[in-house]
This record gives sequence, C-alpha cells and structure tokens, in this order.
Amino acid sequence: MASFSRSVVRPLDLLALRFEFFNLILMAEGPSAGQLVREQAGEDSFIVVHFPPQHAGESVVTGDDFPTVPQLGRVAGPSRLAFQLPRGTDRIPFTLDALLDWSSLDPSLVPVAQSPKGSAFEDPAQAPQLRDPTVTETSIELPYRLVLSPHPGSDWAHSGEPVTHEGRTELWHTRLGVRQTRADGTSFVGEDEMVSRHVRAVFSPDLASPPGITTSLDPKDRSDIVHLSADFTLRKKDGTAYRPDPVEIDRLMLSSRGGWLRACGEWDGPPSFDLSQWHHVATQGRDQFVRTVHEGFLFPFGHRAAHITVTERVIEESFGKRVAVLRKRHFVVVREPVKTYEAAGFPHEGREMPFSRSLRITTLSTPTAPEEILDSRGAFWIMKEPPSQSAPVPFHLVGTDVVGEGTDLHAALIFVPRSVIEHPPEIREIFLSMIRRAYQGPDDGPSGQRRRIPVAGARVAFAPPTDPATPGETTLITEALTFDVHIDSDPRATDGRFPFQPSLDGAQVRLPAVEQIVGGSEPVLIALSQVFLNAGVDAPGNRAQLFAEVTASALDVDLPAERGGALAKPNLAVQGLSRTLGPVGGDLAQLTAGVFDPKAFFADSAKLLGAVPLSVLVSADFGSEQFPKMFSRTTATSVVTTLDWEPEVTNDAEAIRPLRSRDPGVSFSLHARMERPLDGSPTRSSITTSLRNFTFSFPHVLDVHFDALSFRSEGSGKPDISAELAAEGVVFQPPLSFLNTLRSFIPADGFSGPLALDVSPSGMKVGYSLALPPVAVGVFALQNVKLGASLHIPFTDGRVSLRFNFAERHDEFLLTVQGLGGGGFFTMALGLDGIEMIEAALEFGASVSMDFGVASGSVSIMAGVYFRHETLDAGAVPVKEKTTLTGYVRLNGVVEVLGLVSVSVELFMGLTYETGPERLEGVATLVVKIDLTLFSESVELTVKRSFDKGGGDPTLGDVMTEKDWSKYADAFA
Repeated sequence: MASFSRSVVRPLDLLALRFEFFNLILMAEGPSAGQLVREQAGEDSFIVVHFPPQHAGESVVTGDDFPTVPQLGRVAGPSRLAFQLPRGTDRIPFTLDALLDWSSLDPSLVPVAQSPKGSAFEDPAQAPQLRDPTVTETSIELPYRLVLSPHPGSDWAHSGEPVTHEGRTELWHTRLGVRQTRADGTSFVGEDEMVSRHVRAVFSPDLASPPGITTSLDPKDRSDIVHLSADFTLRKKDGTAYRPDPVEIDRLMLSSRGGWLRACGEWDGPPSFDLSQWHHVATQGRDQFVRTVHEGFLFPFGHRAAHITVTERVIEESFGKRVAVLRKRHFVVVREPVKTYEAAGFPHEGREMPFSRSLRITTLSTPTAPEEILDSRGAFWIMKEPPSQSAPVPFHLVGTDVVGEGTDLHAALIFVPRSVIEHPPEIREIFLSMIRRAYQGPDDGPSGQRRRIPVAGARVAFAPPTDPATPGETTLITEALTFDVHIDSDPRATDGRFPFQPSLDGAQVRLPAVEQIVGGSEPVLIALSQVFLNAGVDAPGNRAQLFAEVTASALDVDLPAERGGALAKPNLAVQGLSRTLGPVGGDLAQLTAGVFDPKAFFADSAKLLGAVPLSVLVSADFGSEQFPKMFSRTTATSVVTTLDWEPEVTNDAEAIRPLRSRDPGVSFSLHARMERPLDGSPTRSSITTSLRNFTFSFPHVLDVHFDALSFRSEGSGKPDISAELAAEGVVFQPPLSFLNTLRSFIPADGFSGPLALDVSPSGMKVGYSLALPPVAVGVFALQNVKLGASLHIPFTDGRVSLRFNFAERHDEFLLTVQGLGGGGFFTMALGLDGIEMIEAALEFGASVSMDFGVASGSVSIMAGVYFRHETLDAGAVPVKEKTTLTGYVRLNGVVEVLGLVSVSVELFMGLTYETGPERLEGVATLVVKIDLTLFSESVELTVKRSFDKGGGDPTLGDVMTEKDWSKYADAFA
C-alpha cells in the first residue's frame, strides 16, 4: 500500500501530476526534515508519477457513412511512470525539482519490458509472462486500451521550470529518450538516439472486455501488438523461440493535455499472427494517422496479399459545419503477383488447375469495402469502395495454361488472414470450409455469381496436347470459368504444403465444330473428367483420352437433314470431350475402358436413311474410326471446322435389315467442312455422305441393289444426289416376279443421269420418267408403258422413300390379249422400314360399233380388278394397314339418230372388299342420258349395300323399336 501521495498543479504551464510514494515517509523534523526517507530499511521504495489520460479513443467513420457530431468516444485510463529508489539511496529531497529529476531513479517496469531487444527464451517456462502492470510498475495507456512500457535504458527529458518564449509558455511535457553517458561520466537523456528508443506493448484490457466502439485499432490488433512485441512464450513455425521485436518510437511525449505518439512496429511473427506492421501518429491524445497491415492470402488462388487499414483525420462537412473526423479505409495489396503451382501440392498433380504454370495478378493494389464472411477471423470479400454499388473488385489476372498460352481473367476474390490457415488442421479445416461455402454460395445468389469468371472467348487448354508443337486438341473457346478449392486436412499442409489449392469446378465453353454443324450458339457447361484427374489424359486406363465431361444434359448433335442428315443422321448425344476423338457420347466409363457400345453412344434417333439405327449399323469394335471426329482450327483468315466419319459397319444381316450387304461389304462415310471467314462474310460449307455396296431388301416384294448412294451439299446451292444401281438393279420377288422382265429397261446408272430435282423446305425429290417401247410378254402385248422412279428424302424426319411406277392411274398402259383390249397401271412406294403403298389395276373387255347412215350405235363391256395396299401410319406400333380389292363390270351403250337425238346407257356394278376394319360393299349404278338438239337430261340410279364384319345374333335394338317395346311391355303390365 502507498505511504502517501501528493498532487502538483502548476497553472502557468498546466503541469498536473500526482506523486504516489511507496515505503517512503516525509520527515518534518530533525536533520532529515523536508526529505523523503525509506520507511522500511531493506525494502523497495517507489515513486509513481501519475498522469491524466493520455489518449481518447474515437469512433471512426467507415465506408460512405455520413459524419455526425459529436462522435462517440472513450477516454483512456490514467498513465503512470514508476521509479524505484536505487539500492544505497535512502532519501531524496521533497521538492518539485527533485521529484521531477528521474535520472537518479531506476525505472520500475513489468518483467517483459525489461528484456533487451533481440532476446529470446528457449524454455517457455523461463520466459516472463504477460500481465497487467502493478501499481508500482510503469503503465502508459497510449493509444486507447494499449499499455506501453519503455525498457530499462530509457529516460525522460523535461524542464523543471515553466518555459516561456516571448510571453508564451509551453505546455509542460516529458519526452521519452535514452539514458546516455558523456565522456566525463555524467549522464544525460539522449533524444536523438533512434536505435534504442523503443517500447513494448505489455498489456491490453481488450483481452478481458471489448471497448464497445469501433476505433482506429480493433481489439485483435491491440492483442496482436502485445503478443508480437512482448510475448516471449511464442514459438516460430519450426518450433524455435520467437524474438519479440519492440515498437520503434520516433516521438513519445506525455502531458496533462494528452500524449504525443509517433510509433512503428514491424514483425515477422509466428504464422498464427497476421499483423505485420503498425504505424501510429497521435497528437495531444488524438489520433491523426493509424495504419495496420495484416498478411494473408487471396482465395481461391492462394496469392500472398496484405490487408491494409488506414485511419486518418480528415476535414469533412457535417450539417453545414466543417468537422475533423477519423475515417477508416481498407486496401488490399498483392504481395505475390505471380503464383506458380507445384504438382505435388495438388491431389491430382495439378491437372485440376488449368493455369498450373502460373497465375499472375496485375491488379496489385485496390481500395475496398470489406464484406465480412467470418467476423471473428477477418476473412472478407474484396468489394468496391463506395460510392460504387456493392460489387466485388474485379481483379485482373493472367493465367498461363499447360501449353503456355495466356488468358485474361477478371475474378472476385476473398482475403483470408494468414492466421486462419495456421491453425491446427482440424480447426483450420473448419474455418476454410466456412469460407469455401461462402465462396460457392447458390448459383443464383451473389456468391454464386461472383465466382463466375468471364474470360470473353479466350482459348484455354484444359489438358496437355498430344504434340506440344501443335496444340489445339484440348484447347477450347471459353466464355467463363468457375473455381473451387481443395482443402488439405493433412497436418503436413502447414509445413511446405499450402492448405488449400484451387481447382476448376466448371467451364462454359464453345464447341465450334458442333456449333457450325448444328447451327447452335449456346455455350456448353463442362467439368474435368474424373478419369483424367486421377490418371491423366494418356493413361492406360483412359483409352478414349477423355479430359472433360458435359455436366448439364447431354448435348444433342443432330446434323440437319438439309445439310446431309437426310442420308444419315448421326445425331450424337455428346457426353464428353476427347483429345483424339473430339466430342464423344455414350457411356464414358465404357469408352475410357476401351469398350465401344454404339447403342450407348448414339441417340435413339440417329439413323441411316431414316430407318436403320446407327447404333446397330456401326460395329462395336473399339477404334478411333468408329467415332465421328469433329475438330475446329483457326487460321489467319477463318475458322475451319471438319467432321469426318468412316466407321466400320457390322456384318450382322439381321441387325441392318432391311439393308443387306453386298460384296465387298457395306461402307459408309460422312465428310463435312465448314469455313467461317473472320471478316464476317458468309460461311462456306460442303458436306458429302455416301453409302456403298448395299441392297434394299423387302422380303416377298422387291430388292434394289445399289453400288452407291451419295448426297453432296455445297453452301446454299441445291444438293446433288447420286444413286448408282448395281448390274442386277431392281429384282422383284414372288408373287411379283413376273415384273422382272421389265427391269431390263431400268438404266444401270440409276439416278445418276439427268434427273428431275425438286427441292422444297420439306425435303427433296429426285427421279426420272422413261417411256418404254412396246413389250411382248407371253400372250400379253403392252403399249404406252412409262417407267418411273423417284427417291424422296424429306428434311423433316429423315425418312427416305422409294417409288416405282409402270404407267400411272391417270395414264394407264394399253393391254392387248388375243384380240381383247384393256389397260392398267402399277405403283409401289417403299420405305426402308416397310411397304408404304402398292396400287395396281388391270382392265380388259370388248366393244362393237355399227353405223347405218341415219343411225349409229355402239356397245362395250369392260371388266377389271383394282388393288391397293397401304400403311396408314408408317413407323407406328402396331402397324396400321389397309387393303382394298375391287372387282367390277362396266357396260356402255349409245344410239344416235341423224345426229339430232342420242341416248346413252351406262351400267356399272362393282364389289369391294376392304380391311381395317373389314367391310364388303357392293355398288350398282345405272345412268341414262337423253340428248336432243335443245334439250338434255340424265338420270342416275345407284344402289349400294355394305356388310361390316360382325358376329352373333342381332340385338334387341336391331329388331324392335322403342314404341314396339313399350306396347309389348304394356301387354304384360
């Protein structure tokens, strides 16, 4: 306990001190009168000089907040300088001059302040502990809630008397200096000595209770300053003792009106502390400029960076008045502009990071308004400073991919303090997982949109090419990238391995080869393939050399019919991207294992000639030729896209029915080339598809043997179709084999000669019509026979149909059989999946005419058969068919008298049988026509009866009316 205390106030220079004495008594009488004498011999005696509060903590203005008056503030606690009477000195004069002469006294300091600069303790148990100074130890609270203490070699310089200049008296103050010795042995306070003028921050009450306002230093800053400058128990990353560096002092002055401080602390502290610099300027107890620097990293790419907080006093307008307020601003400075990634630091040896060679940040410094993610740990989104709208700062980066090409990126980043990643692995993983979730966010939320990095169509290589000298196989036109991080929970991550590594989460890319073929323009969302990540693009377990997968629904590549798809529609459900095969579909796991399943590879609608699925036509042998290869390359003047496909076709006859292979075997090829000039002129394209050595086989009806069927399209011009029949051409099968006699008249070059070509938006029709000379077939003689054939390729659904005709319904051939005459026609329409329509008619009979001069007449009788079979809905299941068979007799008689009166009678009787549903119908029609000179009249009588297929007796409703039933029921009522 203090023996006693005395306060001194000198109005002239505003000196205001309170002296407190411990183990000292004031002698009033005797030889020692007017002196302070040690009360207990052998015990320590102290003189403690108390100062009024030396600092006031003010609330700072942040962001675009408007300054208000007055600002909230808190006054610091009193400060004190404590001194101990040296051993051997038992008394000092009790005068103001003697009490202000501290050069003869020893400073009384907390143990941590007594350790020399550069000292360390290998044994933490032997190190002094941080604590609040006792009442007999120096405690300078400057700035607010941060207690400073000088070292034992420090001293204070001040005047014992008021200092007056030209009638003005200085404010009394004392200045921190260094106790030095002159050559004559006398001591003095050196105020110009900068090397030894330093203090340690020994305590902060924020460790126990928060201040309640936001000041220039936050509680964690003050705590870190204490530990970094005075905590001798800390250990560095390698386990050795940490040497706390004190705070260098340019000016430290104490007075009754507040203190002056110009201090700077710089530390390369243990990794668990991210504060590396503190610079503080205060004048008469009021802050003027405060800067703190916190080390950290930029998430997700890991560049070292610093978060700089600057608080400075500025003059601003507030309700028409000029006020001086403290405004706090934040900056982020990049410490490591170029980040290179070591393969060993990644789970997949860096394959998950397209820019593994280097990622350079060119935005090296930016002001920011932090949007905090983890309040307790200081991680925050780096946002634009007001008055800009709330938006992240777009850091400009240049990434170098695996082929050495640079890509410009503009990315939103998160600042993560160094202390977060230097926690023990289990704690670090929790904090990093929280930051990762905040970074990912929902796709439609702010965070999800922030992590989308637009790259404006840059060409990015996502995997190593086959030949580094000719890159391009794995280079894609990229619209945007999204990244994630892998958090390493391995304890070794704090020793040589970074605790999080960036990894590509997805990319929006364009596939020019696909776009030019199908005419689309929407980007495709992809992700790196897991098999590529695990083993690489050319690993034995990646036979297809897959490097990316389509993450959304499969991309349908459906070749438009008008551009070659009428002959073959290789519409491919693209699931992934291969280095050697380009876009691929099907089961990717099978492809990487070297298994090719056409049924999984091609979409259900992928068909040859609209009927034969490519999934059964293409052989299941694994080989690069089995895959349609789509590639795009950029030249100096254009973008050239090619599609090439020459697959091996299966020899299974049942699988490719109704096609049948001919020697030397069915072959199919598709070649397309699109060239889009860079000057914006129209795209030039050419597409050729061909099918060779095959037969259209329709059992019991017809075989058509082809050497080649090809389709060629050049730009916007009319397509060119060529159909070359084989030597045997068209062969009818029983029961139509009697028509084979006519096939000798079908030209061997099929449709390849001069053709009638009709192209419309719905499709194209190519064919010919050939008039044949009279033909004798047994007892038959045929005339007016016109042979026609046409190939119809619709653009809408790709179903190809082939039509043959001998004569037409409106232009029948003439038939003579042993003096009897007649006519008929035959037409057949075939699709590759069956007969679409067969229509035929045969009519014969005789006629007699007589002329007597004044009167003439004629009589004819004709009998015939008409047949029609058609598929009503081709491709439907079950197939709907309809057959019509009609037999008829037609009699005509005409009598004419003197050319003035004529009477004609026509009688037609026909019996028709129809299926679908089955029905039998008979029709008899009598037409009588009388023609006078000025009068004409005709009468037509028709009788028609039909019988639908049915079974069982007639129902009650069929044989009795409702009226009759009522009478019948009433009779029994």
